[in-house]
Amino acid sequence: MLSPLNPAGSEGPTQSGVWLLDGHNLLYACRRAFAGQLADGHPGTVARAELVRRLVTARPEPGPALFVYFDGAEPNTHSPAKHLQVVYSGGDGDQRADDAILRHVNAHRADAPDTPIVVVTRDIRLARRARKRGANVIDPGEFLQAWQLDEVDAHE
Repeated sequence: MLSPLNPAGSEGPTQSGVWLLDGHNLLYACRRAFAGQLADGHPGTVARAELVRRLVTARPEPGPALFVYFDGAEPNTHSPAKHLQVVYSGGDGDQRADDAILRHVNAHRADAPDTPIVVVTRDIRLARRARKRGANVIDPGEFLQAWQLDEVDAHE
């Protein structure tokens, strides 16, 4: 049986494809792993930076392209590493990052229909919508453990 962590059936996290991370959802779902970076129990700038730092440090080589999405008033994208893009969705209202993730799934399906897409979220609505578009969905805790992001030393 194929797993969303390794759609090709290989050991460990998939070595190909595209991974779209619901950043704030991941930080909320994995509060214990990021406890030192939370502000009054909520992920802010420091927690987001720590997640990005861990993604840069712990990514398997070779590995898939990673995109971590956050809500943000102004659209902004930056690449702290060759394999990683941090995307602030822009716009108004709730679910801005979710909508940006779904647009990415749609665009990638159109451009590369056979490439695995994994969405990391605990948001039931986003997960359902991503699966309808052909993406695999995994829970943030499973992702954190599989990629050993909970074990990356915060002071490296």
